[in-house]
Amino acid sequence: MTRALLADENFPLPVVKGLVAAGYDVLTVARISPGISDRAVLDLARNEGRCLLTFDSDFGDLVFSQGIQPPPAILYFRIQPVVIADVLAAALRALTEVPDGSIVVVTSDDFRLRRFAPSQPNA
Repeated sequence: MTRALLADENFPLPVVKGLVAAGYDVLTVARISPGISDRAVLDLARNEGRCLLTFDSDFGDLVFSQGIQPPPAILYFRIQPVVIADVLAAALRALTEVPDGSIVVVTSDDFRLRRFAPSQPNA
């Protein structure tokens, strides 16, 4: 079974389409709630039990510095320039290897993760 995902507004639609083709259940912020705040994005992902896909580094600060409750996982992509095939390949790799309960920095060839604090249970 594949993970349920929430793609932030900045996440490329062609990558979303590739993930859907690979069997993932993906909602997009741009389609269901465009313009919502980052806190609202986290709430939506957590309440829906979805891993968040984003190019926005602010989510780490919200979770680790401001204590906002995280979703199951946050995948923060740091791939520049954004080449759709590279982002899709990195996403597919990370989604199969990364455990829930963490924020993951995803690059073209690797990823590193940081576990959420015990006081920040994933929903």
